[in-house]
Amino acid sequence: MPDKAASGNGQANLLDYRGGLLNHLSLIYRPGERHLAAKLFSAAGCEVHDRGELYLYISIVPGNRDLTNNVLFAGEATPEQWRFDQELQKALASDTPMAQAYAAFVQRYHRMPARASHFGIRYPSFAKLEQTLENFQTRLDPELKGRVEVAGVYRPNQSGSFSDRVMQVFLKTDIVATGSLAIGSNIELQAQAWP
Repeated sequence: MPDKAASGNGQANLLDYRGGLLNHLSLIYRPGERHLAAKLFSAAGCEVHDRGELYLYISIVPGNRDLTNNVLFAGEATPEQWRFDQELQKALASDTPMAQAYAAFVQRYHRMPARASHFGIRYPSFAKLEQTLENFQTRLDPELKGRVEVAGVYRPNQSGSFSDRVMQVFLKTDIVATGSLAIGSNIELQAQAWP
């Protein structure tokens, strides 16, 4: 892709680009929690489009006119998925080997979030990511409290950081998922220093 696509929002170039790219991620939310999914991604600085259709369209880049690329979709879990997730949640809340294994998995995630499955959203600058982090730490909508947590913050040149040019913020939430809502999703918010 031409270098100028990396500057600004690169919208015209992305629409014209014919090569391979990751164009969307489809998420689910619990019945009746569409508004929470919208609030979660609004807090992350994304632009949420609710057209009253099956899915919310979540644009990673505010002002993006192409709602088929560089986007997330979020739709309500099907009745079958919701029933499965409710049964799984019961199993994870009981005193069983499965629940113990899940507890160990969550503890490991809090120690090393980059090692768990997750998806990432890139921010244009460290300043924008710091502002977004502050949204989650001090200005979180009351409905989201207890449903999304900052699981790790890794700034350049600090212990646990991936690189001296990368800042990472890891969120854990049960509001949306790419798989099971009982397990939830891990989301990485990332900014990079450009050379």
